[in-house]
Amino acid sequence: MEFGDLFSFDKRVAPTIIKPIYWLFLVLIVVGGVIYFFSGFFDLFKVGFFAGLWTMVTTVIFVPLSVLGLRIAAELCLAVFEIHDRVSGASPPQV
Repeated sequence: MEFGDLFSFDKRVAPTIIKPIYWLFLVLIVVGGVIYFFSGFFDLFKVGFFAGLWTMVTTVIFVPLSVLGLRIAAELCLAVFEIHDRVSGASPPQV
């Protein structure tokens, strides 16, 4: 894809940028999870044992679920574009 493709409607841009957006959000989820986990670890000593433990446990539960939800959303978005290509008879975009 070239820069000029952004201003013309000959090629679709969304299927091309879904993968980088997926990786960006994946990194943000993991980094945020690590920060939140260590925040819970330090809360063990500052706020209270059970409050910090609760933060750590919920982080361990919600980070994998968030990654799974992100993957499902990205695949669903790609599937919608693929279905559109097959229904309209257009050739798949060059990635």
